[in-house]
Amino acid sequence: MNLQTNSVRAIKPILTIIACFFVINSTAQKTIDTIATKAGGYDIPIKIQLPKKSIEKSPIFFFVHGGGWNGGTQNEVPPATISGDANFLVNELGIIYVGLAYRCKGNNATFADAINDLESSVKWFLDNADRFNADTSRIGFGGASAGSTLSAVMAQKYPNCMVYIGSEGMYNLVDHDEKESPFPSAEARKIYGLDTTEKSKMASAFYNLKENPPASLLLHGKEDRLCHYTQSIKFAEKIKEAGGKAKVVLYDDINHTCLSAAYPDVFKKSVLEIATLFISEFKIKNKNIETIQIALDKQLENQYPTKDITESKIIGSWKFNNEDLVFKPNGKGEQKNNNNVKEFNYTIENDSIKIITENQKERLFFLRKNNSSMFELITDNKENKYRRLNYIKQ
Repeated sequence: MNLQTNSVRAIKPILTIIACFFVINSTAQKTIDTIATKAGGYDIPIKIQLPKKSIEKSPIFFFVHGGGWNGGTQNEVPPATISGDANFLVNELGIIYVGLAYRCKGNNATFADAINDLESSVKWFLDNADRFNADTSRIGFGGASAGSTLSAVMAQKYPNCMVYIGSEGMYNLVDHDEKESPFPSAEARKIYGLDTTEKSKMASAFYNLKENPPASLLLHGKEDRLCHYTQSIKFAEKIKEAGGKAKVVLYDDINHTCLSAAYPDVFKKSVLEIATLFISEFKIKNKNIETIQIALDKQLENQYPTKDITESKIIGSWKFNNEDLVFKPNGKGEQKNNNNVKEFNYTIENDSIKIITENQKERLFFLRKNNSSMFELITDNKENKYRRLNYIKQ
């Protein structure tokens, strides 16, 4: 307790300065990165995205990142992040998004440690709610992938939690078939302190629903090869049995990605579903979902694949992680990975680019309308099938 209080005192002057600046410059990007608390010798960061204009107090949406509980070093925990829908809904709906960080496996931590970190960060924010013009009577939680497991548990701890949003989630670690859902593996459970049925049950929102569970929206791809989509279906059924409201939105040919603009159709539907839930459950007045849809269409327009592909548009170098693809004239190219260089041939076929490597393997690419990025659609890898790997023009 003293440690958390000292943390608040230490950053109070900084927040005061930032708040004053926001009042003066209302067009500034209102994103704050700071430290909420300390735990186990680590700073626990928090990311806060505020509406540019907020007259009434704003609802709060706490987001817990995924990543398989991986990451973290001897010196720091993985950073707090905020889901991509925030860029559309913070200002459109006047909602405060709060990204929560937590100790992971690389910090020699456990699931219980992560919950403690999240609880401390939430307490810090709620204690400082007046600084952010936040309405503590209207809160929600959400998370993606491994963050869904943590955030779903967190959502059951707060009587004033009205909303829960889970993306490609894992909500029941007890009745868990590792063949269908490789996450979390037996090894991950052991490392992260979930090596018994009792501990796994405590980490499963499925078995820990509060009275009157929050209205829940569960997004999931039918081709999810990491967390099987039946996790969302069964969790929704459990919520309804407990007297709560739950909606599951499933996507065909989508593998573990429901909130990325790299999949514009899926992203758009997901954001509109989230907006509809916020408006209904947070009782947000005078907001038209059509306005949000128009904004989404405008922002996502260049993310769609183009049907107008020419050789001149793709000539040059395109990079993803450590791989560079160099397209040359006359259907020739080079694949560079560190110091390894291999030649390939390519053809432009209707709306796609087909690369044929030296070992006759075919790879399929699509150029986006912005002409500055293209994605490879994985079609033959069981674990990554239907994933899109984004290459950026250099």
